[in-house]
Amino acid sequence: MPMKQRWFTLLAISLVGVVMVIGILGVLPDARAWDEEDIQYFDPLDTTPITTRVTISPSVSTIHFDMVGALAIAAGFSITDAAVIQAYSQATDAGNLPASNPVYTFDADPANYPVPPAIAEVTATPYCPSPGTTADFVTMGNYDVAKDQMECPGCFTSRFGPYGVMFHFPHASSAELYATRDWAYGRTPALTGTVIYAYSSTAQSFYQAAVNIYNSSDCFVSRTATIDTGSIQPGSLQALGIYLHSLGDNHSHGDCIAAADADNKLFAAHVHPEGPTDPLTPCRWLAHEFEFGSSNNDTDRTFNGIVAVYDALLTYAAETGRNIYRSIPLTAEGNHIYDAIYSFVHTTGAASASDGPMNRRILADDLRTWALQTRTQNPAYWPQVFLPAIASDTG
Repeated sequence: MPMKQRWFTLLAISLVGVVMVIGILGVLPDARAWDEEDIQYFDPLDTTPITTRVTISPSVSTIHFDMVGALAIAAGFSITDAAVIQAYSQATDAGNLPASNPVYTFDADPANYPVPPAIAEVTATPYCPSPGTTADFVTMGNYDVAKDQMECPGCFTSRFGPYGVMFHFPHASSAELYATRDWAYGRTPALTGTVIYAYSSTAQSFYQAAVNIYNSSDCFVSRTATIDTGSIQPGSLQALGIYLHSLGDNHSHGDCIAAADADNKLFAAHVHPEGPTDPLTPCRWLAHEFEFGSSNNDTDRTFNGIVAVYDALLTYAAETGRNIYRSIPLTAEGNHIYDAIYSFVHTTGAASASDGPMNRRILADDLRTWALQTRTQNPAYWPQVFLPAIASDTG
């Protein structure tokens, strides 16, 4: 290869590598939809105008954070409770969030994280065909390997911790997403989750392995474990926020999960596809970039995912009675909530990368304001026992 051509080839490879690393870290400036976007966190109890509200790191998703908060208000939750729900929905990715009242944090005990089995104890399966010739080095699912990438020691929902697949790439099954749902609704007293261990022949950092976990590891093992959730109790608002995040991720990663299943993979994860015909192309790192805009498979999945999140809020409200106002149905009041979500995904909120996040934040805040006004002014949404104190409270 001529020197000039070789130089351009190396440059192109380097640029691709940089983009991949940035994507892995989740800090692409125009990251979309269910991923962190180019917009920062704000204290959800702040009542100043949304366009001038003080924001602070970390970056957030306008779905996991802003829209979930607006929908929690529409579902009838108090302002304080809605703040907890939306904060934990975002904190499932971010870990700790900077707020003093209430404090959003995870406090699981890392000593209780599951320990991967020694490779000598692993039985051969289609996902680990030759444990006898596999090195006893765990690339994922092991807190000791991932601890430098975990957002905090007690962040049991971390994408880089032992339950990363459970909370971020969950199958819609009783062993994964539905287990989180039943725990969040208070139907079960504890959360039993799936842990995936990946064994590699060479020691690699978590990020090196994550570029394409299926190439860096040749043995995957699945186990179940009772998850130490710290002070987060079953049926709590915090648990609900975590479930809403996982439910959204199940929709966001739906094509990836289906592709991994079709390719006989034990689990789905973001990877670097090995060419245009790679069956795991739906799992590419930049898949989130196409989840807003005119109707197509990706954007429709985003819309349907947000509707599913609202349905989950309504179900939790009906089962627990934690909402103080009656929930506003999705298609009530002239289809207002449905149309707001549609605009959020497909039209006004789907502007260019530079304008999109703030447009979506404004749309979500408008929906929140509308829901606050509607539920206080329309007797159909008043509590069964309507107290004067509630009548004067916008939450």
